[in-house]
Amino acid sequence: MVFMSSELPEPPWSSRRGRRPRREPLTREALTTVALRIVDEDGLDALSMRRLAQELGVQASGLYTYVSGKAELLQLMLERVSAEVEVPDPDPEHWQEQVKDVLRGLYRVLGSHRDLAGAALANIPLSASALTFADRAIALLIAGGLPPKVAALAADLLPQFVTVSAYEGSLFAQRLEREPDYFDRVTAFFSALPPERFPTLMSLTDELMSNEGDERFEFGLDVLIRGLATFVP
Repeated sequence: MVFMSSELPEPPWSSRRGRRPRREPLTREALTTVALRIVDEDGLDALSMRRLAQELGVQASGLYTYVSGKAELLQLMLERVSAEVEVPDPDPEHWQEQVKDVLRGLYRVLGSHRDLAGAALANIPLSASALTFADRAIALLIAGGLPPKVAALAADLLPQFVTVSAYEGSLFAQRLEREPDYFDRVTAFFSALPPERFPTLMSLTDELMSNEGDERFEFGLDVLIRGLATFVP
């Protein structure tokens, strides 16, 4: 008699039956990766230590061995994404385009993680990679000839513009998931306004309603960088 060599299921009394696969060991990096996945899928409000523990299959109390709480977890997430943005060595002749490219990179990275940009508001990043990013980015401004005080103020203004732009973009994207016809309804509202009362708005309805996120971002970026260039002696 010939027996087929196919794998059999575990018998009901086997100690191996129903055993969970071995979990990967917890690390700060693993926590950060899963936390980013939660934000990518469900947004920043969905992230909590309890939700993170559920995703990892552990007790929430066990996470505090690796992070002090959600605030530190957010810092780790921002550190992870900021490390994705490359900052070139300063080229004084092309500092404006260099700064724009860096800010575009930051905008894209933040925008790729749903509303994570909201975690950067009113939050001064102090991690090693965030400080390295800031140091190299400010060096571009200094190399362009901006006075130290102006460079310091710009170092706050420019990331703020990028963060708010990315955050608002994510909020609008989420709104459009709930209300796909939102902009159509707003456009219809503007079109129905009495022109004798709002002549300027009515004359610019097409222009006001046709500005998409990237176009608005590029316009704001151009205005800010051109404005900064006026401070170069």
